[in-house]
Amino acid sequence: MFILDFGSGNTCQNDWMYVKRMIDEFYKIFREKKCKKEIVLKWQLFIHSENNIPLNRKIFETAFFYAWGIGFQTTASVFDESSLTYLLDFDIPFVKIANQEKSQKIKGWVPDDYKVIKSVGKPEDVGLNSMCCVSKYPATVEDYEKTFFKTDLKKGISDHTIDWTLYHKYQPKIYECHYALDDSTGLDAGPFARRPSQLREVL
Repeated sequence: MFILDFGSGNTCQNDWMYVKRMIDEFYKIFREKKCKKEIVLKWQLFIHSENNIPLNRKIFETAFFYAWGIGFQTTASVFDESSLTYLLDFDIPFVKIANQEKSQKIKGWVPDDYKVIKSVGKPEDVGLNSMCCVSKYPATVEDYEKTFFKTDLKKGISDHTIDWTLYHKYQPKIYECHYALDDSTGLDAGPFARRPSQLREVL
């Protein structure tokens, strides 16, 4: 599974036309490469998160159904109970839990019939449907390899490095990376975010 993190309102600035362009530019590459990977588009939903811009819920809804219409499933990382309740109104493939201490408790609020995928920052927390995550922007390959066992990295990676080294080296069952356009700005659009030209290399 390949999870593409579109971020919160930081990258798109809650501008629907920009969101559409983000999806369309990815879809163009997906079609050109005749990609067979299982792709999930993922956003971040919260009421408040430090200096981050919350994603407008109408933008999420519009993006969800637009992506659905061209064949992509969509979900979100949720950071509070209100955002979880909102997300569960949609037909999602799973609920994503971020590698934040305050977010980990959200897993206990998710109904049993929903799949949960977690990003975790310690090897003792790696389990079924989890991704190894170093919450450093950008992180290095060495950061990941010092923190996690190689077998853990093969299970899943939430990648904050600047290239595909971890992806190629460990071929994880679940892989997540940030996504931004060439002209994107903001907290989610740093060098750890993959641009369309980079995605061409792996799709």
